Amino acid sequence: MPQQLNDPEYRARAYPYFVPDKSYVMDNGAFRLIEHDNHIQDIDGRRPVLAVGSNMSPQQLGRKFPGPDGGYIPVTRVHLHNFDSVYSTHFTRYGAIPSTLFHSPGTVVTLFINWLDPEQEERMHATEIASENYKFCRLDALKMDVENAPDLDHLYLYLSSRGALAKDGMPVPMLEAPARDRQWSPMGQIEIQDHARKELAPEQSFDLFASENMTNEVVRRSRTDALHVNAMPFTYEHLSVVAS
Repeated sequence: MPQQLNDPEYRARAYPYFVPDKSYVMDNGAFRLIEHDNHIQDIDGRRPVLAVGSNMSPQQLGRKFPGPDGGYIPVTRVHLHNFDSVYSTHFTRYGAIPSTLFHSPGTVVTLFINWLDPEQEERMHATEIASENYKFCRLDALKMDVENAPDLDHLYLYLSSRGALAKDGMPVPMLEAPARDRQWSPMGQIEIQDHARKELAPEQSFDLFASENMTNEVVRRSRTDALHVNAMPFTYEHLSVVAS
C-alpha cells in the first residue's frame, strides 16, 4: 500500500490515490481483493453509488469508514459506457482538484461502485454534499459492464455542483481512470494543478501554489471561484437529483 492519507502533501498531490485493478471489499477499515469470477452476495438493501475519484480507493474509504466500526462495503469495478471521469472546478480543503462525471458518448471508462447501506450512505453524504461541492444524483438508462455483481441500468453518484474544469474549451479527463475511446486528453493530478497555477497564479512556484491551496481557505475559495468561471455543466437526459 502506498503512503497514507495522513501525509498532507501526499493527500493533495496523489489524488485519487491507490486504486486496485479488480473489485474488492472493505471490512472494518481494511480491504481484500475479490477473485475474478466471484459474485458479491451481501448487496441486498445497498445502493450502487458510483465512485469517479478518490472514493474508488481503499485508502480513502478506509479514512471515511475507519477501524472496527468501518463495517462491510462491497466495491465492484464497472466499465461505464458513454461517460468519463473529468476534473471539477474546485479545490478540496486538502488542496487536490477532484473529479466528477461527464457525458462522453462513445467512451468507456473504468470506475468503481460503492455498495452502501443506509447508514454508510448517510456517513458518505457528510463527506460529500455537506461541503456544497457535490449533489447526490441518480442516473438511469445506463449501459455498463459490472464485475462481480448483477447487471444494472442505473447508478447513484455524487456529481459536482460546480461543473467540469475546461481547458481549451474541453473537459479534462482524470488520467488515473482508464478509458477506451476517450474524446479529450487526460491529465494527472500534478498536471491539472500546474495547469491551474499557470491560469491563476503564473508568478508563483508550483510548491507555493499547492501549499496555499492546502493551508489558506480564503485563497483556496478565491481560486475555486476563478476556476468556476469557465465551468462546463453536466448534461444528461436521465438525471434526477436525490439530495443536495
